Amino acid sequence: MKLNEPKLKHTFDNTLEQAYLDNDFSNSIFTNNTNKNIELIDITIDSCIFKNISFNNINIKDVDLRDVCFEKCDISNKNFNYKLVERVIFKNCRLIGTSFIGASLKDVEFDNCMAKYINFSDAKINNMIINESNFSEMTFNETKIKNLHLNNVDLTKSEILNTNLNNVNFANSKIDNIMLDYYSVKGIIIDRFQSYDLVEMLGVKFND
Repeated sequence: MKLNEPKLKHTFDNTLEQAYLDNDFSNSIFTNNTNKNIELIDITIDSCIFKNISFNNINIKDVDLRDVCFEKCDISNKNFNYKLVERVIFKNCRLIGTSFIGASLKDVEFDNCMAKYINFSDAKINNMIINESNFSEMTFNETKIKNLHLNNVDLTKSEILNTNLNNVNFANSKIDNIMLDYYSVKGIIIDRFQSYDLVEMLGVKFND
């Protein structure tokens, strides 16, 4: 799958404090953390690069992401519910407990991320790649998916309900103790070794 990459032309070095004062998070590269508490409310982060940034003391509410790259950032427990996330890359990031409930995600990539408990319930996903990442105990619940590519993803104990996963390939990902309902399991691609765990999960017993 090929994604449309973030459009990051004409970016310049900036600080979180200055962008906050200007109420302008666009066309910027951020590489330094802040000790101040910052609130990002009802804005669009557009054409920005964040490197080695911790969002622990940055409150995010009603924030859209468009053409953004996060690299080695900690965005754990942040809320992007019901917002737009378009042409965004998360690379080597921590997203533990991050929520995208009801969000619209298009051309989004997660690469080598720690994203336990991440939640995509009721989200609309169009073109998403998850690569070499830990998404254990993740949630897809009534998630609408068009084009999802998984490569070596840990999905242990994840919950996937009422979600069409037709032709999504789980063959090289870890699905131990995953929870799937009958609707979601229809049409998924797995290898023969995974089939034993999946069949038992669905309540079918083997006659030894």
